[in-house]
Amino acid sequence: MRSKGIRFLSTLALSASALTLISCGGGDGDSARVEQTVDASKNGVTSIAIASNAGIVHIKGDYQFNVIGKNAESKEFNLNSKATWKLSDASFGSIKDGLFKAAGKTGQVSLIVNYAGMTTEQTISLTDANLKKVTVKHSSGATSVDECQNTTFTAEAEFEGGITLPYPLTWKITEGSGIASFKDKNTGTLSTTNSGAIKIVASGVNNDNQEISSDALGFTVNDELTAITVTNSKTTEWRDGDTATVTIKGIYDDANNPIDITANATLSATPASLLKIEGTKITAQNGTANGSTVALKGACGGIEGTQELVIKERQLRSIEIRNNNGGATSNLSVSEGSNLNLDVTATYADGSTKDDYTSNVFWEVDDRNNTIPDDRESRISISSTGELRVNSDLDLGSSAIIYVVAEVRDSEGNVIENSSGAEVTDDINITINPN
Repeated sequence: MRSKGIRFLSTLALSASALTLISCGGGDGDSARVEQTVDASKNGVTSIAIASNAGIVHIKGDYQFNVIGKNAESKEFNLNSKATWKLSDASFGSIKDGLFKAAGKTGQVSLIVNYAGMTTEQTISLTDANLKKVTVKHSSGATSVDECQNTTFTAEAEFEGGITLPYPLTWKITEGSGIASFKDKNTGTLSTTNSGAIKIVASGVNNDNQEISSDALGFTVNDELTAITVTNSKTTEWRDGDTATVTIKGIYDDANNPIDITANATLSATPASLLKIEGTKITAQNGTANGSTVALKGACGGIEGTQELVIKERQLRSIEIRNNNGGATSNLSVSEGSNLNLDVTATYADGSTKDDYTSNVFWEVDDRNNTIPDDRESRISISSTGELRVNSDLDLGSSAIIYVVAEVRDSEGNVIENSSGAEVTDDINITINPN
């Protein structure tokens, strides 16, 4: 079926490389113009021109135009992001930093570029020529890549009349999909995760909505990875809430030149509860006062690498003993033959708090006023969870005051200190009433 877009092909040669340079044109007259003028003065730019191109864009495609500035010594500067781009008729598409995206309309439109009072323009012809053939190849002609690395393929879309233009294509693997993938099916960047043989194709849809596919291209992913290293942007000792970015590198034949394979590797932690993993970002969580060890693991191509991290809780400022039945911190009492349940509220250095704090909390009963006869002290005890027990046979005869102490200790049994050097401990007096 002949496309009606062929009628445009006879006029395309007229527009190819149609450049007009005006050295002292108008300008936008806004802040962009001022910035451009300063930039032009800095680099000595005296002229601009759109880089040579065919001047043809398919109505389904896009094209990256480039505007080049030159100084008196003919030194060139790419001005794509600094120049002001516009189209004579916005209904034909959009343009930003030289990237033209067609809007599906045939015809011709002028591309106009302004920079520091200089203007250059070119005519773009939009064609709907019908897609006839797709050919794929490796961007550098390579026939293989080492596992866990990325590599890039390109494709040529050929249309009626023999012209080749950028065109939206879809990439896929027809054999070996378990060892490689196109993470973005619209680009030719291949990501590999293991070794083996693969075949790839690129395809596009023509004007009759038929899929036009390339011949399958064979490619090899080499089994060359020997080791993996895992590092993060922080130290190996963390506190809850700390975050970092992980980098995974692969070591191949040249151990002195590890390659970043983060994008293709998988990341995990054991135990998983100590690290929250979001892509390459990790966040410490569920740490303890003494620190808990977690293995941060990167894996690809059947090879693993590990970095051990120590996760501690956030730095404590203080603790406070409370009655866990009502939260009271004073005027607490217990009768002989009864129990009193206590817990601890922790305050961290950042001012946040945590109720029922239990990490490395040690409890003691302190009869500092000697109100309990020595032979009866064993009848008062406190559990590791803060439950104070008073035996019914204490037989005091009158009320007595004791103290309960809670301390947060390190792995060596020492009471830890806050950032000010004060011990993280608290005590509370409790009245024991006779039966």
